[in-house]
Amino acid sequence: MNAEAVNAGWEDILVRDNFQDRGQTPTSQPIWRSPDIIPFGSDILDFDLLESSYDGPDLGLRHPVVQGELNRIYVRGRNLKSGCPTSGDVRLYYARGGLFLDPREWHRITASGGATTVPFTVRGGGREIPPGQICVSRYAFVWPETPPGHYCMITTVDTPAHPMPPQLPTFNSNADYVNWVRYNPNVGWRNIDVIPCERKTYLLDDLALCNLDKTWTKYTFGISGTNLPAGVAIVSSTDQQFPFSLPPVQIYPPGDEVYTRSLQLPPGYCGTVTVVVQFDQPLPCDAEIVLRAYNPVDSLTGALKEGVAVPLTGVPGTTEVGRFILLGEYTFATPPSDQ
Repeated sequence: MNAEAVNAGWEDILVRDNFQDRGQTPTSQPIWRSPDIIPFGSDILDFDLLESSYDGPDLGLRHPVVQGELNRIYVRGRNLKSGCPTSGDVRLYYARGGLFLDPREWHRITASGGATTVPFTVRGGGREIPPGQICVSRYAFVWPETPPGHYCMITTVDTPAHPMPPQLPTFNSNADYVNWVRYNPNVGWRNIDVIPCERKTYLLDDLALCNLDKTWTKYTFGISGTNLPAGVAIVSSTDQQFPFSLPPVQIYPPGDEVYTRSLQLPPGYCGTVTVVVQFDQPLPCDAEIVLRAYNPVDSLTGALKEGVAVPLTGVPGTTEVGRFILLGEYTFATPPSDQ
């Protein structure tokens, strides 16, 4: 695939938000499952596999992060400049898994040599990346020693044309944070966990949830997936700052999205959410459970750039189609057995 075939207005190194991402802004959803952030266990990722898997499959699903073991994580990019080579450095951060995170909770991950900034290189090790060429972090980042739980990763690319400081920015609202990811093709985000299949009950706990707005803000949670049996999901929190428990949500096969009742979170709140999912039948080994957090909005303001708000139907408490900002998404996947 040459640079002209993939360039959608981005003249630099692209780290994709999803397999359909070609550098367009804003990126279409989802923006939380970057295939270019690649957990790879204790194995070494070679260039043949890096290139042959560019359009799939998601290599990270074959090597879930396992606490207490060696977890190498690679970052892949592609130069979409149409005329000349370029270069770039990549950084990787982690935070506890969540539906919507405060960016101040992200922590840098170091590479195998101890660096937090790693150059992109092409096959053979050169730092100059010709147009259309795939590149990868020269060294794998190494997952830190962390307590068991769910974790997210975000990567940023620093190039001469699009410098990116080592500190992640701060944001004044939920919408500004979402827009930063969607309007920056040199940012990638991965909220995917691999879970065991063939169980009926799943406890998805300690998921971070923040409200960056300066006012009380409504939140609605969506539950969907692929190849899901019938079941129920309960969203709750035992956080002492703001405990709550929402009524059970019925899940219908094959996993069309259903929504919880809305609740209001206080300004500046950061806490945790627990989701318990109980299926009538064991979860298949090629299924996904997708959790989302939404802000209902009454009208679009200047901060809500085009494409942020989406229409939803079937949200409890609404009698017609409403407009909602999709703030965050977390996917729990059970890879097929042949992976």
